Amino acid sequence: MTHRAARVRQAVFAAVCLAAVALIVWSLARARQPATSGDATSARPPAVTLAAPPATPFVAVRHLAPGAGWSRLALAPLAAPDGPRFVTPLSCVRAYIAGGRGLCLASNGADGRAVVFDERFEPTHTLALSGPPSRARVSRDGRLGAVTVFESGHSYAEEGFSTRTTVIDLTTGVAFPDLETFAVWQGATRVRRLDVNYWGVTFIPGSRRFYATLAFGGTPYLVEGNLDTREFRVLAPHVECPSLSPDGRRLAFKRAEGLRWRLWVREIASGSEHVIAGETRSIDDQVEWLDDARVLYQFPSDEGNNLWVVATDDPAPARRFMGEAWSPAVVR
Repeated sequence: MTHRAARVRQAVFAAVCLAAVALIVWSLARARQPATSGDATSARPPAVTLAAPPATPFVAVRHLAPGAGWSRLALAPLAAPDGPRFVTPLSCVRAYIAGGRGLCLASNGADGRAVVFDERFEPTHTLALSGPPSRARVSRDGRLGAVTVFESGHSYAEEGFSTRTTVIDLTTGVAFPDLETFAVWQGATRVRRLDVNYWGVTFIPGSRRFYATLAFGGTPYLVEGNLDTREFRVLAPHVECPSLSPDGRRLAFKRAEGLRWRLWVREIASGSEHVIAGETRSIDDQVEWLDDARVLYQFPSDEGNNLWVVATDDPAPARRFMGEAWSPAVVR
């Protein structure tokens, strides 16, 4: 590749990254504004009247209906997501629950904190974050967590865009070594770059391994990380924000098309990929699997702060799943 072509590719990648930052900032601002009574999707806001957490399966979300409990972590039965919700005392921009533990990411604009909590929603550990929170994930057994934030200044990339992802031992509250110190292998070649960014972790059950996005040279790659060997293995290009299906067989992810993203699915065993035909809008989110055949994600718009669901292998159009809610985590 010529130097000019590389610079063009980096410029396109930078534009996509800046669009992502702009969209997240706009989304957070939109989420801070309780929906007006004139919104069609907010005419009947969900009640926060459940006196106790619902039995599994349930969905945990950032509650965004106006009134009591706004911006708190809330739980709703999976069978009735728009019904009454149980509201916890935790206020979160992003959150995730699995294995009896959770991560709640709070933000004050310039930076934030990650709160580790237990099954009673009581904080057990708190870690300072170096920028506005973007993504959160917890391993299925509740032992590991991952946090991604936006930063400026630590990257050597010319465009100045940077993310920092931290993996945390949730049992102790101690962070693992910086992922940027891990060795990266692309085939038999070790990648030695200064312009690396990681984001979008999804944990592999029963191990200390995970999938994530690694970007360098203007291209985002799917990588598999190993906390024991402190290594990454590059698997495929143009994969962002992977999310592992409950059966462990597939990854849902977003792929850039110009300045927008489409949702895709990758079969882990074969490496085959296909677009999710039922969702044609630009989706900037790390999706959550509702089950082995459907995914959930947030889509900010003037219609409200809604979650949507779409089948991964069916062209049927996406539909609204849950009103006034973001950052879903399905607890089975």
